[in-house]
Amino acid sequence: MKVVKTYTNSFSANLAKGLLEEAGITAFILDENMGIVTGVFNTDLLPIRLTVDDKDYSEALKVLAAASNAE
Repeated sequence: MKVVKTYTNSFSANLAKGLLEEAGITAFILDENMGIVTGVFNTDLLPIRLTVDDKDYSEALKVLAAASNAE
């Protein structure tokens, strides 16, 4: 698994995950609830990580870059 991008909020991470899944790429969000578990709410210390399988990494970067450019 490789981290494609990190986020400071769950909403953005889940939007990106949805974009990847629409493109046929399985994605996982890690550390989404770590702030609650640890009591640390500074997301700079505990970023939310969006990960994909190693083989999908390059394509995932392209999908997210295309979505970013469309905004």
